[in-house]
Amino acid sequence: MKKTGLFILLMTLCSAGIFAQAGNDRLAEIQGAAAEKTADSLWVVGGGLGLDFAQLALVQPKVGAGSNRIGFGGLGTVFANYGKDKVSWTNIASLQLGAQRIGGNGKPFEKNIDVIRAASRFGYQLGEGKAYAAIEASAQTLLLPTYEGNLINPEDKTNLIAKFFAPVQFQLSPGIDYKVNEHLSFFLSPASLKIIYVGNDQIAALNVHGNDEGTNRFLAVGANLIAGYNNKFLNDRLVWNSTLNLFSNYLRDPQNVDLLWTNDLGIIIFKNVSLNLVTELFADDDIDVQIDRNGNGIYGEAGELAPSVSFTEALIIKYSFVF
Repeated sequence: MKKTGLFILLMTLCSAGIFAQAGNDRLAEIQGAAAEKTADSLWVVGGGLGLDFAQLALVQPKVGAGSNRIGFGGLGTVFANYGKDKVSWTNIASLQLGAQRIGGNGKPFEKNIDVIRAASRFGYQLGEGKAYAAIEASAQTLLLPTYEGNLINPEDKTNLIAKFFAPVQFQLSPGIDYKVNEHLSFFLSPASLKIIYVGNDQIAALNVHGNDEGTNRFLAVGANLIAGYNNKFLNDRLVWNSTLNLFSNYLRDPQNVDLLWTNDLGIIIFKNVSLNLVTELFADDDIDVQIDRNGNGIYGEAGELAPSVSFTEALIIKYSFVF
């Protein structure tokens, strides 16, 4: 009971103050507003907060009415960007976390989503053109322990499938950052290093997170292309931001391109507050996802883990700010 209460408190704090992938995509909008206010400042610092909450309570429900439900979701980001003369340096850290419980208090919480991302890109302008010599470093992991069935705190804690730094993915990419205009940019690295590490032997033995069989790690060297687009429509009340990240591993099946495509479509409700539809499309030939082979609506049953396409969608109320 204490652990359940602690988890609810953690989720509440996260719901009130954290954001993930959506923040990656709306940075251009926030930074544009900040630039007008801080023209003489070398740093622009800010972030975004998102909240998702759902609750249903039934007392002696009618036949066929269903079960009690409570769900929490939080999306949050912080960024710090620097610019002076030919130097450009962008930094972002984000967290997306959500869980729900269906049934009574004795039921464990089931995780909906859990991802931590951080990235830093340093660039130096080449001549007076639109190209920058750049290097990007990024990392991705998750926050809470996850057990079979995507449960967070089950009675049987023998089937641990993921936890903080198990897995974790690091990527280092030197390359060229080409800024076509204020809306569109391309980053290309011909020699990107990607490492997947599973910091738990029990989890590594499952071989579901991309690590090589019999080891805790996976190494890839390949080409990395990141395309970013942002724009505003309908008198700046509709904001669309999109990032496409592609990676081809020279060392293994380079024709199987890893993909991460995020989109954030926001409608401004009033100043700094918006309703956002956030989507993420993911595919990686080295990483298993949960699929539903038999069509029973339950993901991740025995024999239902395999590399495939994964899609995530969230509808949130978000508050954006600049310090």
